[in-house]
Amino acid sequence: MATNTSRTKADEAQAEVKHMAQRAGTAAYKVGDAARSAGKRAGVVASEELAHLRADLSDLISRLSSLSETEVEEAKEKLLEKIASTREAATEMANDAREQFDHGVEYSKDYVKEHPMQSVGYAAFAGFLLGVLITRR
Repeated sequence: MATNTSRTKADEAQAEVKHMAQRAGTAAYKVGDAARSAGKRAGVVASEELAHLRADLSDLISRLSSLSETEVEEAKEKLLEKIASTREAATEMANDAREQFDHGVEYSKDYVKEHPMQSVGYAAFAGFLLGVLITRR
């Protein structure tokens, strides 16, 4: 009878740990999803800016021999403006990524403050899984 009770308690504890892991996974997925989304948007913007810059540079190189000195100076100014625009887009992308990361860190901190025992449980479960994975090798 005592064995059945201890097995039931062990099963309940295991079920609770699985439930906690699922909740932690959901929270981590939400933070990760937001970061991935911001990263994709930033990557698209950066790719477009670089493609435009490459196209403008290629066009300038192909027409360089037929341009006057004034036209070369104007083209140079336009190219420098494009480079500045691309740099600005890259800076904005880095700032967005930093904001998403900071948001994830704040979300994690708030969760740990609101649920300290569950957080310890998650950490213990993660450590247990890591230990199991390491010892299998």
